[in-house]
Amino acid sequence: MFNLLLLCVVLLLLASGLASMTEAALFSVPLSRVHVALDRKRTGSRRLARIKENMQRPIAALVILNNCVNIGGSIFVGFLAKRQFEDAMVAVFTGILTFLVIVFAEIIPKTIGERFSERIALAAAPPLVVLTKMLLPLIWIIERLTRPFAGDPERPVASEEEIRVLARLGNQKGNISVHESELIRRAFRLNDVTARDVMTHRLKLSSLPAELSLADLKPEDIDPSHSRILVTEGGDLDKINGLVYARDILLSLAQGRTDLTIGDIKKPATFVYESSPAHRLLRQFQRTRQHLFVVVDEYGGTCGVVSLENVLEELVGEIHDETDPVEPPAAPARSAPPDSQGSKSSSAPPLARQGG
Repeated sequence: MFNLLLLCVVLLLLASGLASMTEAALFSVPLSRVHVALDRKRTGSRRLARIKENMQRPIAALVILNNCVNIGGSIFVGFLAKRQFEDAMVAVFTGILTFLVIVFAEIIPKTIGERFSERIALAAAPPLVVLTKMLLPLIWIIERLTRPFAGDPERPVASEEEIRVLARLGNQKGNISVHESELIRRAFRLNDVTARDVMTHRLKLSSLPAELSLADLKPEDIDPSHSRILVTEGGDLDKINGLVYARDILLSLAQGRTDLTIGDIKKPATFVYESSPAHRLLRQFQRTRQHLFVVVDEYGGTCGVVSLENVLEELVGEIHDETDPVEPPAAPARSAPPDSQGSKSSSAPPLARQGG
């Protein structure tokens, strides 16, 4: 009789511990790791992905199983203990059994489940799917009873702030590099940065009138650091009707076609509003296969220009090419003005030199 009692206690602890460990693993394994396992075609990954998409029923199945084991097993073990021991010893046995359940069926299994969540969840997913189907009628009844208290089951996978924190923690733990973490942080900023924030202001722009003949073109009219020049009507920056490539001007001059005007060789210009977010500008640069847009306000007046380089610098930091002047490193200042931190550099080039 004592051996049977001991066996029942071990089975009770084992069954309850497995249920607790599986429940902790399912809650602890990140959805991102599940999709990584799914991409690697690991065993159980497909079933685990379905479980993570709707945790309500699998968790209900585990809770039902765990409570049935704990309650039913405790009653049966108590019955055997009453037949084995005297009343005083039954009370002592009950206290010991309660302690064993707390430690070996709750605390230790849940700790293990949290620590090895991915491996345990993948292994437990197939039998859990079968268990959920077996208990589906009972789960359906419980769902109807708890529906008024359940609320909306849909939850976001991860917020922007959570991803930023994960990137920072990943960098601190050495899982991702500092450059990768910084790139993730900057990528989220693209939604908050507008064309007005990164554009080159109209006061720094250079342009050529469309009616200007190549024969009348002077060397100082073309800045060698600019690959694209605005084309205006009568020199009015609010009347931009295209862009001219410096290479097209030089090619026409080399071919002796001095009878052409700037307007004859100009290309169409793309106009964007100053409120356009940077991530949309990046998509538009890809779609139009252009590297420079004219930024206008709500009334159609020219505010400036924004280049592909301006947007990319929001992702990767300052980009310098061979035409940028090399500046000596600044001496460390003893004291900085209060508003100097976090200020944006305003040393943007007059026009973009992308794809020159």
